[in-house]
Amino acid sequence: MITTPRWSAHGTTAVVRASLLLLAGILLTTGSARADVQTIDGTDAPIVRVNVKQGDVTIRTWDRSSVQIDADPSLEVVRRTVGPAGEPYSIPIPSTEQQSAQGPVSLPAESFVVAPIPQGPREAIVVRDPVGTGALGPPTPVTITVPNNTVFILARTGNGTLDVRDYHSGTFVGFVGRGRMQLDNVGGTVFAQTGRAAMVVTNSSFERVRARSLFGNMTFEHCDVRQIEATSINGSIVYDGGTFQSGLAHFESTRGNVAIGTNGAVQLGGHAAGEGRVYTNFQHPVRVDGHDGEANAFVDGGGPVVTATSERGNVYFYDGSLRSRSQLPAQWQEPLGTLQRPAVPLRREAGTTVDVPALFRQRFPQQYPPRVQPTKMKSAPGPRPRHVFRAFRYQR
Repeated sequence: MITTPRWSAHGTTAVVRASLLLLAGILLTTGSARADVQTIDGTDAPIVRVNVKQGDVTIRTWDRSSVQIDADPSLEVVRRTVGPAGEPYSIPIPSTEQQSAQGPVSLPAESFVVAPIPQGPREAIVVRDPVGTGALGPPTPVTITVPNNTVFILARTGNGTLDVRDYHSGTFVGFVGRGRMQLDNVGGTVFAQTGRAAMVVTNSSFERVRARSLFGNMTFEHCDVRQIEATSINGSIVYDGGTFQSGLAHFESTRGNVAIGTNGAVQLGGHAAGEGRVYTNFQHPVRVDGHDGEANAFVDGGGPVVTATSERGNVYFYDGSLRSRSQLPAQWQEPLGTLQRPAVPLRREAGTTVDVPALFRQRFPQQYPPRVQPTKMKSAPGPRPRHVFRAFRYQR
């Protein structure tokens, strides 16, 4: 049993003694295993969950039936045996709301259907903050290596980077509050959500992906998807140099831009409300119907239907990758800037404007040669002009 220490007037010694007793009590009474580097064997096709309030979470895969955890000593590592059903089931995604310069913005609650999990008992590994710890504690990073046949991964960090690579076999569900989410060579079924964090997805092939964000930009490079739904409130979305299989594909932003670049046959449909426009830039002949705020493009004669909408931004359609374009018109610098540095958008106060081209030149100076400053002409020799300064008196 842990007794609550009492503060006394004996100075620092009493405080230190009470803190040590409290820490010792927690270490003795918890039923979880603590680790710096720990390997848990006998975990074929496990379920893995990582939940930290602050700290970077790194997830890798290997061909062993074991889970290796390199974690901060303050984190708890729990191993359980569970027996999920083999039928697909859905997990609830709670709503979230934050304040912005335009007022409160929110993502509604929804449910997400995960990929089928084989029947029978299996190991579940949980890495988490100790119960009762506050959000203002020190960062608690964790690197976890899981079997490549892991059936389900749920990872969450409130403030940090979530970096996942080479996972394909099941369902991945990830949340980042502030920081960054990076998915590289990831496949299968994915749900990804960010608050004030950028989402960067590269070299991935998804059967189904649901991505949503409050303020973060999203970039997808060299990806292939069968079904994708990506939405952002205050951020922009760029799907660059990718392909689409037959299925649902929809991209939507409330206050940001949406840019779609494809390497295969596809039918693109764009809608930009308000003062936005649908821009197209194709290097090969493409049939484009419509103009201004509504347009359709049939790349290579058409294919899977891909729709993109923006309420207060622009929609961009193109082929290939923006990175390979040597020159782009001025209105295309915004999606290129999002692709090159997919950070959280600048916060704009009501009634203010931001000089995007100037900010782009400042952030990416390599895109522009140094400007040649004009040579100032020296004035001809002669008498210097006379300046007359008038005195004036303050009157009440």
